[in-house]
Amino acid sequence: METRLEVATIQANCDPLNGYDLYWAVSRSQLEFILQNIEVFRAPPFAATAQYQEKMLPVVNLEKHFGLVEKKSGKSAKYLVLRAAGANHGLVRLIIETPVPVKLQKVEQGLAASFGGLALPKNNVDILGVYSLSANELAIVPDIGCINRSLKLRGDHNL
Repeated sequence: METRLEVATIQANCDPLNGYDLYWAVSRSQLEFILQNIEVFRAPPFAATAQYQEKMLPVVNLEKHFGLVEKKSGKSAKYLVLRAAGANHGLVRLIIETPVPVKLQKVEQGLAASFGGLALPKNNVDILGVYSLSANELAIVPDIGCINRSLKLRGDHNL
């Protein structure tokens, strides 16, 4: 019996890039919680933060992080608490902010090999992989640990 991996996909809130609709993809095990309402504290130049289970976590907009131009949206934001292995095998968490609904879906274990021709405007090192979902759809797997680490390097040492 073939195992099917469950992933959460979120359509990127931007126009197509090089003819491809972009989706953010994380494994179901990384998705800890989805919040509808949360108080986000913004204090530039530091990353936005929000309280989750007695801790302040960074709040990241993936479109901004990767330099994509966001579409205007009248929808209220959703907040996805994600977890991943960090440096020294520790657990890191951060919150992804998006106005787009999250879809859980099962994918084949042998998903198509990564697509090497995509370059985002910024922070390409924070991508674990890019996969073809269809002829005109790509799933980008953000590296939660690297994103969290890059926020700390910019001066957000309390994260």
